[in-house]
Amino acid sequence: MISTEPPTDFIPYPEPPLHRHAAVMFVDLDHFMRICIDDPPEAVFGLLSDFQYVVTDLVSRFRGELNSYQGDGALATFWDMPGTTGSATKALQCARRILEQVHVLGCDYGNDRTPSVSVSIGLQYGEVWTSTLTSSRSFGPTLIGDAVNVAARLEKQAQTLGTKIVVGDDLIQRARRESLASDLTQFVSAGPVFVRGRHTPLHVWKLRNQPSELLSKRTASCNGDIDLRW
Repeated sequence: MISTEPPTDFIPYPEPPLHRHAAVMFVDLDHFMRICIDDPPEAVFGLLSDFQYVVTDLVSRFRGELNSYQGDGALATFWDMPGTTGSATKALQCARRILEQVHVLGCDYGNDRTPSVSVSIGLQYGEVWTSTLTSSRSFGPTLIGDAVNVAARLEKQAQTLGTKIVVGDDLIQRARRESLASDLTQFVSAGPVFVRGRHTPLHVWKLRNQPSELLSKRTASCNGDIDLRW
């Protein structure tokens, strides 16, 4: 008879979970399934490579930490550190920059394509636990927590809410306490939404849509008239 009990000497994780607060950001390429169907593999891998470069570079610039890439998605954290503040503000600024840089990336990929190259982003602030699991040690630490789950769920809400960035109220309130909140003028309340896995609705905010401004900015950047680097 084969025992289903785990070995007594097996340690599921080599270190105890570390508990901290962080701003969590989940970024996902829009229409990726359609892109994979319509475009040759070489073009798709080229797009993924450029997308990952943009996200990696900007997360690093804003003092964030990339946890993982999941195909066309990326998970990043901006940790609260002793003696410092600004994790929520940095996460919001990083999200805006990623949105702008991916617009520029779409110019190189073909700005006349349908659908265009774009991303959706979800953000939330809260408690996060991290540990390195024995079975997946080579992939880096595993993150769990409500903020992680909510950030991923909010990214999926972006299309429904007609925007590209959706932010949980906890992160908005944290950003207000961190700074003069000048960046928050671009966000408007989207009211309570139901998030899968939660029993009660969650108040969220979304990036204020300014279609004409975004279109003119993208056109100018494609023509080489402006530089979106910071």
